[in-house]
Amino acid sequence: MKTLALSGGKPIRDTEVSPWPKWPVWDHNEEKALIETLHSGVWSYNGPKEVEFDRLFAEYTGVKYAISAANGTVTLQMALEACGIGVGDEVILPGLTWQATAATILDVNATPIMVDVCEDNWCIDPKAVEKAITPRTKAIIPVHLYGSFSDMDEILKIARKHNLYVIEDCAHKHGGEWNGKKAGSIGDIGSFSFQLSKILTAGEGGIVTTNNFEMAEKLDALRNCGRRPIIMDSSIDKGAGQYSDQGNFIQSGNFRITEFQAAILIEGLKRMPEQNRVRDENGIYLNSLLASVPGVKPMKRDKRETKEAYFNFAFRYNKTYFKNLPVKKFRDALTAEIGIEVAPSYIPLNKCSLYVPLTKPARYKLNDQYWSEIDPKRFNLPVSDRIYFEESVCIHHKILMGTKTDMDMIVAAIRKIYDNASEIL
Repeated sequence: MKTLALSGGKPIRDTEVSPWPKWPVWDHNEEKALIETLHSGVWSYNGPKEVEFDRLFAEYTGVKYAISAANGTVTLQMALEACGIGVGDEVILPGLTWQATAATILDVNATPIMVDVCEDNWCIDPKAVEKAITPRTKAIIPVHLYGSFSDMDEILKIARKHNLYVIEDCAHKHGGEWNGKKAGSIGDIGSFSFQLSKILTAGEGGIVTTNNFEMAEKLDALRNCGRRPIIMDSSIDKGAGQYSDQGNFIQSGNFRITEFQAAILIEGLKRMPEQNRVRDENGIYLNSLLASVPGVKPMKRDKRETKEAYFNFAFRYNKTYFKNLPVKKFRDALTAEIGIEVAPSYIPLNKCSLYVPLTKPARYKLNDQYWSEIDPKRFNLPVSDRIYFEESVCIHHKILMGTKTDMDMIVAAIRKIYDNASEIL
């Protein structure tokens, strides 16, 4: 008789009887806000909901300025443009990240320089950053990946030494804190995503944060057809029409958010601190249990992380403790036991089927040198490779919004696979 659910046995969790918490979370407050927006007739373009959300997010993040935009990809591009980065410049980023981090560098005609990550937290390796710096380097993009924080102390030290910009990719880190400072308030600019899976979501959307007035002025103009804003202080309502009529400030397009998205985000932001607290409490508890399971390593939590924020819950897997069961089979087995998809990390960018700049010569082939420089296959990322192909286990953050009993079930499922790995070898 088979024991594992993948082999036909009974799963640890019957999700029809005990479903996982739902994501996204919404209630009558979103419904009311959307109806109010509908009837207001103001559906976009610096409406009251957008103005309010920008102010609230700036206050929450501890920055002077927050500017909403269409998505978290364009906010990275805006950040690069606000820093004046373009042709001939190099930007250092981790090789283990979503493709947009690198694609936005291409889209300003700069050169993405991929470096490897730290094996214990999957974030950019400061030592690799230091080695990759050349006279052409203009910025570093640390990505706070899944439940981990990049070592911002070291990144800032390197940036100051070489006079580089630091653009935090905070798409996974809304509300996370490093030494008491929130993600997005530590570097020169922070970039956030509000895509459906993120821990603050309106389906799509993004926001940039900064404490620098000149940066904020450029960022606001870049998302609004190049118009120069007159009022930028987050404590003052800028409102529709608060723009100079003296011509465009900078060439750009329309990357504005809608009032409907802002209405949803205002309500989501009210819930997020408590949701983050619950996820962190459960994450600490779950990691404490996983630490005693052979072949499972929790992600390193740096003592300087004063508040955690999880996009996904991740841990590291060692197949030698599971009778050499490949990590893909382990993820499939765990999926079958707990009834929620268990996935790998992002695939390294030098092997990512969605990051293929050489498929667009009409856009990116500026010259032969640049064409060869942007070929992702020229980078070697052994740690990122090992993480993706051999070790990574990632589960959607909604599991952490459950109870400690839910956490116990995840550990029970892993132990069940440990005890019965031979069934699926």
